[in-house]
Order: sequence, then C-alpha cells, then structure tokens
Amino acid sequence: MYQSYDRNKLVRQVRELLESEGLQPVAQDDPKPEHAAMLLLRSFGVEPVVDHVEALKGAMNRTWEESDDARAERL
Repeated sequence: MYQSYDRNKLVRQVRELLESEGLQPVAQDDPKPEHAAMLLLRSFGVEPVVDHVEALKGAMNRTWEESDDARAERL
C-alpha cells in the first residue's frame, strides 16, 4: 500500500512539538531538517513528498536578495 506524507509539514509539526515542550529548535545545515524528515519517513515505509504549491508560495515570499544574503551568511 502506497503511503506518502509532506516532508515540510513534518518539519513544521516537529518544530511545533519541540517548542510546545519548552525547547528552542535551531535548524542545522548537516543534515538539513528536510533531509532528516525524508529519512525518517522512509524508515517508516512512507514516501516523502513535497507540496509544490506551498514550496512555490514560500519561494515567492522571499526576494532573491534575501535568499542570496542567507546563502552568503552560511558560507
């Protein structure tokens, strides 16, 4: 039986869960939360998917300058 789940939704839910427990989660670069979510889903036999509409909305909420600055800060 095919099962799938949005990896970005899982990341949001885990972040909210950790915050509700009084923790302050900080996303890491290695592994990125999205990659870790894909591994977790696959380990349970669930295919990770991406909601492309939500991904596009997120990309449209940032200017290319903001994205470029964020990449430069990580280097």
